[in-house]
Amino acid sequence: MSPTPFKGESSLDQWLDRHHVRRIRTFVTNLDGFSLGKYCNREKFLGALPNGHNIADVALAADAASIPHFTFWHTFRHSVMGDILLKPDLDTLVSDIKDNDLGHVICDFANLDGSAINLCPRTKLKQVVQAVSDNGFQVKATCELEFFLFENSFDDARVKQYQNLDPIGSSPLETIYFLRDSYRAADFMNEVIKRLEWYGIQWEAWNDENGHGQIELNLVPTEPVTLADSVVRSKQIIFETATDMGMSATFMAHPQRGFSNGMHIHHSLLSGSTPVFFDSNKPDNRSDLLLHWVAGLIDTMPAAVSYLCPTINSFRRFREFSAPPMTATWGEENKSTGIRLISKSPSTTRIEHRVGAGDLNPYLAIAAILAGGLSGLTRKIAPPPECAALGWGLPEDVPRLPRSIMEAARALAQDQALKTILGSEDVDYWIKSRRHDWLNFHSSGNDPDDSKPSQWEYERYFNIL
Repeated sequence: MSPTPFKGESSLDQWLDRHHVRRIRTFVTNLDGFSLGKYCNREKFLGALPNGHNIADVALAADAASIPHFTFWHTFRHSVMGDILLKPDLDTLVSDIKDNDLGHVICDFANLDGSAINLCPRTKLKQVVQAVSDNGFQVKATCELEFFLFENSFDDARVKQYQNLDPIGSSPLETIYFLRDSYRAADFMNEVIKRLEWYGIQWEAWNDENGHGQIELNLVPTEPVTLADSVVRSKQIIFETATDMGMSATFMAHPQRGFSNGMHIHHSLLSGSTPVFFDSNKPDNRSDLLLHWVAGLIDTMPAAVSYLCPTINSFRRFREFSAPPMTATWGEENKSTGIRLISKSPSTTRIEHRVGAGDLNPYLAIAAILAGGLSGLTRKIAPPPECAALGWGLPEDVPRLPRSIMEAARALAQDQALKTILGSEDVDYWIKSRRHDWLNFHSSGNDPDDSKPSQWEYERYFNIL
């Protein structure tokens, strides 16, 4: 029995009783952003607190096909395959909207003594947020989630090998904000919104996005770890809703020809309640702090691509004039650059980082972005000139962002700024995991230059991300 107050109750046991929870689903996110966990009975869950229950260490050290990383190692791992913990964050405990006996809780990977594992994506984001806080600032952030929605069930999509599926919509054109397409998706999204609200996930809007059958969901700005928790929970909700309604949805970056899934990440910095990116006494209201921060983002952007575009499939997005940015550039209200700056008023001043793919791990992506900004702030560097033109179709002598998983890994390996903040061992392990994916892709006889995603990509990403 828990003797301490919990969410307004006299104890955790009382909260579980009032919500009729008899089983708890633990929930953790691995390096690739996949949702892992266990269903525990109430006695086992309570008995394992505060450190949580055991899970094999390969949960954090395996690829998308659950093949363990045997050719490279991390210090958190045992010399043989052993156990680590899923340590619950009880502040994230909620009851299920459909199953009256079920609760959900988000966890961190932890060592058997309960201490943090630095490689854990959620722990890494906490560490970077703390580094920003140590410099006197708080972060507010939000994401735009893009996904494709199909009439076909997940089972049907798999039988069809993910080819010739039926995207939701009234038109085969790649329209945007088209209300007739939105109407076709409304029953699905109404159910998604109902579930989001049940779990306390705040949203602002959703709309028909540019791709055929594509939806965008906008979340309310909040603290970064809470935001990342909301993103992974939203993805799970969208998967479960699609399953329940006999449909399929995917955050796979490029599942079909045409536009792709991105995940734009907005953030701002505050000191107390005061926005610090805005300074009415400076040209264009841009504080010195903002310019240092932008400089760090631009300087580390080629390296950060590895976290923002983590899969083989992520890089199929990168085509001139097709929405994703191609260069490490920035500009005021410029949606063709890597960084879109909005600096018209204190309440709206923020940075939109537009590089991320829909298949990114939100914990690691936000950590990489904040680390880049913090590196610019601490080094007090100046950004390159603002891009006042379209960021696409620039002359060939303007360097492009990495165009493959290996190019991005090499850029990250050469970047000391991100390694300093994210930790050299953890960055090096991530790089090796990307090389591992590259080798698996090519060993399966696939061609990255093929105009269509490979079957290897569909089986690895469509149902899982």
